[in-house]
Amino acid sequence: MAQGRDEISLAHAWALKLMGVARQLSRVAAVFVIAAFVAGTAGTSHAGPSLADSVVVSNFGVLFAGSFETFAAGSVYNSRPEFLVKGSNTLLGDGNGAAGDTQSSLTIDIAVAVPLGIAGVFPNGFVEIYPFGANGNSLATSIIASPAGAPDLTGISLDQGVAFEDPFDGVHTLGFDILAVSNFTPAVVEPDLHIPGLGLCAPNAPGFSLGTITEYDTTLLLPGVNDTPPLNNSPVNGTHNATIGGCDTFLLGPVGVAFDDFGDLFVVNEIGKYVTVYTPGAFGNAVPIGFIGAIGPTAGAFVDPLYIAVSLDGNTMYVTDAGDNSIKIFDVFTNFEEFAFTGTQLGTIQGGHTKLKRPEGIALSAGGNLYVVNNNANSLSVFEDVGTSGGNISPTLIISGKPTKMNFPVGVALPAFPPP
Repeated sequence: MAQGRDEISLAHAWALKLMGVARQLSRVAAVFVIAAFVAGTAGTSHAGPSLADSVVVSNFGVLFAGSFETFAAGSVYNSRPEFLVKGSNTLLGDGNGAAGDTQSSLTIDIAVAVPLGIAGVFPNGFVEIYPFGANGNSLATSIIASPAGAPDLTGISLDQGVAFEDPFDGVHTLGFDILAVSNFTPAVVEPDLHIPGLGLCAPNAPGFSLGTITEYDTTLLLPGVNDTPPLNNSPVNGTHNATIGGCDTFLLGPVGVAFDDFGDLFVVNEIGKYVTVYTPGAFGNAVPIGFIGAIGPTAGAFVDPLYIAVSLDGNTMYVTDAGDNSIKIFDVFTNFEEFAFTGTQLGTIQGGHTKLKRPEGIALSAGGNLYVVNNNANSLSVFEDVGTSGGNISPTLIISGKPTKMNFPVGVALPAFPPP
């Protein structure tokens, strides 16, 4: 478990190096890994190919028109969604007009973040959880929120990405499922979030945005509104939730979050323009074991990074960069420098053939297909066998058009297994 320290000792650095070596050896023996991809292009955008998986797309919307929709396996260009959740009961985009992002999913559950909240109801933002197949003007099964006028107990503030630690091998790192939520700015900056460690932040600096990751044990989420507080410096367990936050975490405007099959947590920091990686069970002022995009060979890789998809083994990550309309591909656990892995950039998916237009939410299927939504084009692109070299490649399929009901899509999620 990685926890924050006032300084990074030489012993700590060597411990991390040894942990990295052990990690690589464990991956060689792992059974559930994504096979090596084959680079190349495939087909045209609008003819022939269809979706191989059911996929959920969330829409930020405009004028209180937030929604999320499910496209069935077999959907093609101009397809209508199989299910569309929209309306006043959903609270999606109501009040402040925010719809949020669906970043990841459980076997049958979909989580949606509503970052701008609803004035007079849940002003700090909230997370809704729906069953797979929800449709129409539906109420969420569970809501993680702090009601207006009550103390903020959830730690949610301008929430952006959501991810479930839902390994494909069915074995949870801590014995149960975790829901991680990235908070772009903390609602209340507590004293322990300003522990001086690596000199990243200063207490109460004007205009400074730090951000946190709050985690919840999904077995404790009840129907209706849940406002159980995430307890700082407490590990996620059967009775408590956890917060990752502090100067040593290097969290700086966190947006996209994802877990690999080992329980490692990956976080895209939009303001910092880098990705941080935390060990399973990390909490409090946790030092990242991966720090990609800021130093070493990957320094300066990002313009405006937003969301992330990670291979099951955690070795390869795909990050959408809205700043230059690209998807950037990295080998994560290479080039150990000072205190963390700084990674290696393997390639970039970019260029006119890709049809990427402000790419945001991204997901990687167990079969190796990459799904990404284009916020400025109201479309969903699918790249099959995308490989790791990238290039100016064409998507196998683009779903777009009025029948799709896409409205400034932000997130995309793939159910871990086909629904019953």
